[in-house]
Amino acid sequence: MSEDARHTTRSRLRALGTPLAAFGLLLVLIGAVALWVGTNAHRLITGETATVRTLERCTEGVGTAPAASCGSEWVFPNGSTGHGEIKNPPVAVGDRIFAGDDWAYSSTAPLHRAVWLPGALLCLLVLGAIALAVGYRIDTRRARAAPPPPAPPHPPGRQPPGPGPTT
Repeated sequence: MSEDARHTTRSRLRALGTPLAAFGLLLVLIGAVALWVGTNAHRLITGETATVRTLERCTEGVGTAPAASCGSEWVFPNGSTGHGEIKNPPVAVGDRIFAGDDWAYSSTAPLHRAVWLPGALLCLLVLGAIALAVGYRIDTRRARAAPPPPAPPHPPGRQPPGPGPTT
């Protein structure tokens, strides 16, 4: 590979650095949001209603502390049981909750918020990534096809170089 070709390749890679870094960061953010949404969507799909059997050690979320929760045991309509923390109490023994084997919420509302709001953000991020990629592609094509910029005008009072005035 000639020195000119290596220089051209290096300058192209350097020019791509910032757009690639931005696009990579956007992909990481999209992946993180997708994992968050996927976990909560899985809970929303696989969970079912249950009845609180026992309550213990309820905590209140204050300031930066975790959200309020209660340790509990619950029973599903088929007779199987689960136990763990119930998020977003207040709940009492005998209340109906939305639960899985080792997790529970006082209702489905927190899960819907955890799925639909970040899901909308995920859609916006994907659309943003597509728009950035398309915009970058259009800009690079325009830059390649653009004619060279015109020569700057000569300052007033100075004559352009040439044969000079004829007498």
